[in-house]
Amino acid sequence: MEKKYRIIFHIDLNAFFASCEMAQDPSLRDKPIGIGGSSNRGVLTTANYVARSFGINSAMPVQEAKRLCPQLIVLPVNFDLYHEMSEKFFDLLHEYVEDVEKGSIDEGYMDVTDLSDKIHPVDLAKEIQRRLMEEHQLPVSIGIAPNLYLAKMASNMKKPLGITVLRKRDLPEKLWPLPIEKMHGIGQKTYPNLKLIGIHTIGDLVQFDDRHKLELVLGNRTQEFLDLANGIDDRVVDPARYVDMKSIGNSQTYERDLIEYAEIIERLTSLTRKVVQRLQDDGSVAKTITIQVRYNDFTQINRSITLEHHTDNFYEVFELVERLYDENQSEKPIRLLGVSVSNLTNASGYFRQLNIFQMQDITKKDEAVLKMLRDINDAYGQTIIKKGVNK
Repeated sequence: MEKKYRIIFHIDLNAFFASCEMAQDPSLRDKPIGIGGSSNRGVLTTANYVARSFGINSAMPVQEAKRLCPQLIVLPVNFDLYHEMSEKFFDLLHEYVEDVEKGSIDEGYMDVTDLSDKIHPVDLAKEIQRRLMEEHQLPVSIGIAPNLYLAKMASNMKKPLGITVLRKRDLPEKLWPLPIEKMHGIGQKTYPNLKLIGIHTIGDLVQFDDRHKLELVLGNRTQEFLDLANGIDDRVVDPARYVDMKSIGNSQTYERDLIEYAEIIERLTSLTRKVVQRLQDDGSVAKTITIQVRYNDFTQINRSITLEHHTDNFYEVFELVERLYDENQSEKPIRLLGVSVSNLTNASGYFRQLNIFQMQDITKKDEAVLKMLRDINDAYGQTIIKKGVNK
């Protein structure tokens, strides 16, 4: 009989690159080390926990890190080593279940519901954690929860070498007191605006009773974030979630690493414009939007979202590009950005049906924009945004 609940693990390798270096050279184990930054002008990709005790963190300039900790050992990125260790990590997880969803080079999801008939989930987590440490010298934190989102949140609660169980009944005590910026999916662009309307913790979001103000900040994702904050997530472990798809795309490798959020968004805007222009020139419309982010340590993520309809509208595509980036931000400097669209069909054969009410909305676009601006300014109690003009 199928169980009414799921048991999901999120396994997160702790300070992965630094852990790989210490596994290869045990003499580094008790010393402060940082990874990346070929010179004092470079930026660290990560640091081990000894270095972090001095206040050193990822994306910190090497010069500043050495000021905080003069004895810091800075090592170059060794991606061959990290790739090899990542394969060992995932090979071990596959010994327990067939399907493992790879979130990135150093994290994965497992559905262990069926295994729970044979071994208690906490005991299984301890076994996986012990084996990774003994066999590969890789420390991990593991989140145990009834869905992917809570498992991800749980694994971040205790590092290094933590095991955290997060059930829905635990949310008021364990999840809701966390700062809103700790909520996975609430990005750098979003959380300051939430704080402006009085939402400082995840619990504040759950209890916020002005839906109108909330929608001004979170838009059409308001209910989604409220569901996640309440522990509701219907996704299942899917090994193919981030598989690359055939697409029209554009990417750019940068001579100088990108760190600042505003500059990253500017580059994504430019890439999106080029992709949409190519899509329109091709006479096609797309349903799936994908971003590619490669960091200065050569690790990479691909994230996608699929619309309910096809589109070749720049603003619609860019809204999703920005959302995908905002949800998956890392502190690591960026070397390459890419935007692509897939799930294509011929534009001439595709008609998105509009009813009379939608047509009225289109013809009254300016009126709607002005009303939205008034609502935003009213919500903040001051004029913070105005309609632009062409010159």
